[in-house]
Amino acid sequence: MTASGSLLPREHGAYAELAFPLVTGLGLATPTVGTFAVAVGAFALFLVHEPLAISLGFRGARLQSQRGNRARIRVLALSALAVVSLIVGVRAAGSLLWPSLAFPLAPLLLLGPLMLLGRQKTLLGEILVITVFAATVFPLGATSGVPPSRILGASAVWWISFVLGTLEVHAIKATHKGGDRSRWTRWGSPVAAGATSLFCIVAAAGPLAAVRVPALALLPPALGTLALSVRRVHPRFLKRVGWALVGANTLSLIILLVFG
Repeated sequence: MTASGSLLPREHGAYAELAFPLVTGLGLATPTVGTFAVAVGAFALFLVHEPLAISLGFRGARLQSQRGNRARIRVLALSALAVVSLIVGVRAAGSLLWPSLAFPLAPLLLLGPLMLLGRQKTLLGEILVITVFAATVFPLGATSGVPPSRILGASAVWWISFVLGTLEVHAIKATHKGGDRSRWTRWGSPVAAGATSLFCIVAAAGPLAAVRVPALALLPPALGTLALSVRRVHPRFLKRVGWALVGANTLSLIILLVFG
C-alpha cells in the first residue's frame, strides 16, 4: 500500500500528542485493567480518524473510490474495539471512570462538526484535538487512583505544551507562506511561549508544591518553543521542529513521572 493510500493517521505530530498523555496516565500510578482498557480505547479512536476521513471523501475522490470499502470496514472494527474497551474499563473501574470520561469526550463531540465541515486542520480544530489528547490523562489516572491534583497538573502540562508548539508551527507557515487568518501567530507564539516560560520559572521556585512539578515539567517545551520563535525556520524544516519539541516533551514526561 502506498503512503497516500495508508489507513494510518498521516499527521506524525498527532502520534506524539497522544503518546505522551497516554504514557503519563499509565505511569503516574500502578495501572489497572481499567487503565489499560481505556488506553486501548483511546488508541482505537485515534486510529479511526484516517479511515473515516477517506470514507467521507476528505482525502479526495480517488482515494475514496480506491480505499473506501476497506476504510469503512476499518472504521467499524476500530469503533467496535473502542466501545468494547470502554465497556471493559467501566466495568473494571466502576464509578471512578464515568465523570473523568467527560473531559476527553466533550471536546471530541465538538470536533465532530468541524471534521464534517472539513475544518479540522484549522487552529481551532487542532486545539480541540490537543484537548482530547491531553484530557485522556483524566480517565487513565482515575482508574488507577491518581489524586485529582496530579491528574489536572499533568493534563495541563500537555495541553499548554502542545498548544504552544501548534502556535509556533502556524507562525512558521504564516511567516513564509502568508495567510491573514494566522498572521497574528507570528507575534502570538513568542508572547505565549515567553509568558509561559516566565510563569514556569516563578512557579517552580514558589511555595506551592502542587504547582511546582507541573511548572518545572512545562519549562522545557516552553523554552524550546520560545527559542524556535526567536530563530524561526523555513517550513521545509518542520520535521526538525517536531523532533525538537518531542525532545523537550520527553524531558517533561520524565519530570512528571519521576517527581510528580
